[in-house]
Amino acid sequence: MNVAIFVRVSTLDQKNNTDSVENHIERGKMYAKSKGWNVVKIYNLAGVSGKSTITHKQTLQMFEDVKSSKVQGIIISSLSRLARNTSELLEYSKFFGAHNASLISINESLDTSTSGGKFFYTLLSALTTYEREITYERQIASLNYRRSQGKFTGGQASYGFKIVNAQLEINDEEAPIRRLIYDLFIKHQRASAVARLLNNKGYQTRKGRPWSDITVKRLLKNTDAKGMRKFNYRGQKTKDNPTGIKPQSEWQYLPCPVLVAEEVWEEANAIILEQEKRTKVFRQPLNKRVHLFTSYLKCEQGHKMSIKSKSDRYTCKECRYGIHKEDLEEVFLSRIKQFLISDEELSEYNKSNIQELNLKSDEIEFAKSELVKLEAKLDRLIDLNIKGQIPTKGFKKHYDPVFVRKENLEANIKSLELELEQLEQAKSSFQIIANKSIDFYDNWKNLDRGQKRDVVEMITNEIIFDNKTILFKLKQIAPLSFLELSPNGQQRGTTL
Repeated sequence: MNVAIFVRVSTLDQKNNTDSVENHIERGKMYAKSKGWNVVKIYNLAGVSGKSTITHKQTLQMFEDVKSSKVQGIIISSLSRLARNTSELLEYSKFFGAHNASLISINESLDTSTSGGKFFYTLLSALTTYEREITYERQIASLNYRRSQGKFTGGQASYGFKIVNAQLEINDEEAPIRRLIYDLFIKHQRASAVARLLNNKGYQTRKGRPWSDITVKRLLKNTDAKGMRKFNYRGQKTKDNPTGIKPQSEWQYLPCPVLVAEEVWEEANAIILEQEKRTKVFRQPLNKRVHLFTSYLKCEQGHKMSIKSKSDRYTCKECRYGIHKEDLEEVFLSRIKQFLISDEELSEYNKSNIQELNLKSDEIEFAKSELVKLEAKLDRLIDLNIKGQIPTKGFKKHYDPVFVRKENLEANIKSLELELEQLEQAKSSFQIIANKSIDFYDNWKNLDRGQKRDVVEMITNEIIFDNKTILFKLKQIAPLSFLELSPNGQQRGTTL
């Protein structure tokens, strides 16, 4: 009989040298030799979780080989090496039975080609799942008990704290700096100023890096400073929730040592809250509220055309000609409708979208390659410092500029990836957007001046007027979320 060996060894077992792929292969070969079978293939799932193995590419290859009769039997060390849930183990059993192939487990002395073997296999499958679920329940119970005792259950202690015997304690070396952060922020009210002052004093983060405004703000917001350690606030990262942060209603807190008075924490966070509110408010300059095309309309010589006080015309003071603002608005609206119903222009728009997507992807790829180089350079600098080739006193001078550039590059990559995602979404829903845009511009008269200005900003690159003709250079149609209309024709969701 031609048989194959199926091997699955956990990453932890390999790391601790308690088990190895080679051991299982050798054991399977010896068993096959004792039975007079020919080992024709090995399926290696090293490092794969036993929770689910049935969709792994090696497993799928095994199924193909069994179907084509290249393999008539599969040898495993034990059932737990095949899978750790009953449903999958039963699926394996059904498959082998349907194709007249045997599943042979060395530990359990099991062969599914016999009726007794099939019964025993089903029983062991159920027991394997039961054992796994019981282990999981015990782990959860243990975590809950440790939390109820105030013990640390995972992760790292934030700056200013340390973990001693699974308990969170104040770090006497870091605590003064953490308290100083609150004092400096309340005084200067800028995270960037706090970071600069800490760096000027020669202080560094726990990882030996310069302080940044992001790190400062994160520590200021962390409730553990006032004696409330947050947990159960992170979950699975998904497409809809890329950060993995759970709803605030699910967060839980445990008491911990106090670093700063609650009044100090509240004062600092009240400042942060007020600053964040201000940044979210979109403040339009006065001229944008009044005039739709200011800064976009230019004459053929490139001079900006504007409306003078008590006038209804956009004029170029150098070329001394102009156009009435209502006439320009009417022509602009006609041009938008023409764009939306023209197959030729829609086709050109799609082509430019694809080109922009490719350019954005290339830019991200280049930025990531530069990031790899910077990370390698930082590692070399650290290595040279450890070896004494760069003195510690002068190390910061070499390290800081590279690290700052790396942080800027990482932020840029995130921004580029977000732009790419938005472009891809716009491309996939372009026709829906175009259809809704027609309705939207039909309701132009129902929009107030500020909303119309928003539309101009979103879709216009430039408008050129030569005293005879008007050239509109459009960049894109407004996003779908912006174009939603309420039943009475009023616009909803104007947040950009």
